[in-house]
Amino acid sequence: MAEPPADSPNKLSEGPIATQTKVTQPQRTGTTSASQQDNSTGLHTVCGVECAANRASPTSQSGSEAGELASEDVPGSEDPSVDDPAASAAEGTNAQVDVKKKKKKKKVPKSRRGITGFEEYYADAPMTPAQATETKKLYDPALPFPDRIEECIQRFRARRRLNSQRADMFNKYLFLGGIDSSQRQFTGMATDRDAIAEADTDQIRTMTAVDFISGNSRRFYNATHSDDWDVDFEAVVKGFLSRTIIDLYMYDEKAIQMAADLIKNFLNYVLMHDVCPEYTRNVVAARHVCDIAPTEFRHAHELILELPGTFNRAARSLFCDDQVEDVDDQKNFEALVQFRLTSLLWSSSKEAQKSKEQILKARDPTTIKVISTIEGTYQVFEVKRPRHKDKIKVDEELKKKGLDGKLKPAGFIRVIPAIIEHGWGNMPRPEEIDFSDADEMEFMLEDELLTKFDVGMKIHMTVCELNVGLHFIKEVHDVRVSFDTFLAQYLLTNWKDAVPNERPPPSIHDPDAEERVLSAEAED
Repeated sequence: MAEPPADSPNKLSEGPIATQTKVTQPQRTGTTSASQQDNSTGLHTVCGVECAANRASPTSQSGSEAGELASEDVPGSEDPSVDDPAASAAEGTNAQVDVKKKKKKKKVPKSRRGITGFEEYYADAPMTPAQATETKKLYDPALPFPDRIEECIQRFRARRRLNSQRADMFNKYLFLGGIDSSQRQFTGMATDRDAIAEADTDQIRTMTAVDFISGNSRRFYNATHSDDWDVDFEAVVKGFLSRTIIDLYMYDEKAIQMAADLIKNFLNYVLMHDVCPEYTRNVVAARHVCDIAPTEFRHAHELILELPGTFNRAARSLFCDDQVEDVDDQKNFEALVQFRLTSLLWSSSKEAQKSKEQILKARDPTTIKVISTIEGTYQVFEVKRPRHKDKIKVDEELKKKGLDGKLKPAGFIRVIPAIIEHGWGNMPRPEEIDFSDADEMEFMLEDELLTKFDVGMKIHMTVCELNVGLHFIKEVHDVRVSFDTFLAQYLLTNWKDAVPNERPPPSIHDPDAEERVLSAEAED
């Protein structure tokens, strides 16, 4: 650098001073004193917030650059730019502009704020060609299925905002599928600031993930015992919605709808990214269960409250409570009229026709008796609703007799014996009992109730048989949806792996041995 003339000290002082004034201003804004740095570091340490990102932030970088520019303007520096004060001032101005540019952050549009991914009309953004190529590599069918579904679950959780309720539901759904989603202990991610600062988005997602397949516990899927597991999306969804959600929320419609939408959203994500093309049909069937679940649960709840219906209540009061002996009472007489008209006018099946003939022969209603009462579980395999033309015909006959509005249209359901499985040791399992030779039964119900039945529903009820060949429902104890499924994984809900017990067991020689050890541990 050229030496300044000795006879012009004022000019020498004016140039560098003017340059320093313009450049050191960003230096003061971008740097802090030693005491301020110490306080800032201590605050981040106490709060548990990583400061690596702060060290790498644009503001810090711009501050360091401003410091370097200021040092270059100090007299004695080897930078030739000091000879030109105007160039130095322009350089300082550019530094300020760079600082302002780097401070700007990309703001999320207001229309995108608060989006969880579970809105009614939400759809994932289309993938770019690069993203599509990466997705094909991640979910290559040549890779093992556990690896693909594990990657899918982790990415789905990272791309959706799960609140506490949805997260709890999703964890329970994964548990039924044999996937461990429990919180990891001793990971130390909150203090490993350097690792987070150097990692990209995918690496951070992998480091913070909690969903893993083939865990160490016996409660979950293990690759060494893969023969004990089957991939069945439909069965897991059925078990999750019909048992887990009902046990937690009973018939809360909002909770059921939330659970169904959550699982359907995940299954849509699986289909969209073509995670497991070999199980596409099974995934589509599982998604169909999510569609019908809210409606079936509402119908099942209403049936529990409304069954056994007007006709069956009339039959129960007449023949189970012996009110048929006192038909002179107005209430009992109306029940008798209800029973006879329904059984005679709406007898559309063969079995109903036979019982109709017997009822017509028994002119004295007191001769009709209950010959058997059975409590059991039955599965619906046919629902027969009355035809529209039959409704019009019956209404015309009732008007002629002056009984308009006294009778509701009725049909029937056909059922066979079944079992609602619970996993109890003292209860039979469905595969242990052969119902192939079991007799079918038929029950007459009002049409307003038949609209809520679905083929496959199970009903635990008490039924009675009359000596005229007619069956009726005395009492309903439980109604299950058509997709009710019990999974063996339920038995491992509270399972804990056995660990060696070092405490000595009590014996006749030392009955208090275990208590002494426990007391010593409590004191420690």
